[in-house]
Amino acid sequence: MLDKSIVLKALQIEVNSRVHALEKALDDSRSEMVSESKSTAGDKHETGRAMAQLEQEKLGRQVLSARELKMAIAQIDANEDHTKIQFGSLVKATNGVFFFSVGIGKLIVENESIFCLTMTSPLGNFLREKSAGDSIQFNGKTISIEEVS
Repeated sequence: MLDKSIVLKALQIEVNSRVHALEKALDDSRSEMVSESKSTAGDKHETGRAMAQLEQEKLGRQVLSARELKMAIAQIDANEDHTKIQFGSLVKATNGVFFFSVGIGKLIVENESIFCLTMTSPLGNFLREKSAGDSIQFNGKTISIEEVS
């Protein structure tokens, strides 16, 4: 299994990239709205301006959400080994490798698929406080926990 510090670093890079892309999209949207407001007037312009404002609000919420992911990830200590599954655990199971951190889905790290899930996800709830050697039934399948770190 990959080292947790490598997985955590890859997750930080991914989330930072998302934050940067969303912030750029928000800045671009603001710039576009300013330049558009200088050149147009009338009802058509007001509709366009309202739609641009809605888009900015949506992007603003997405930026805030991405920053919250970043703050949550900052709480993880890659050097802390876990014996039971909890927030910050890297888990190798019979059906894949899971990093219980933030819910961004699949992350490819050194050609290996790592599924980043929250502890409040359905699988996270089933695996909470389980240890290596434990098995659970999930969606009609048996999942055995091989390693927890």
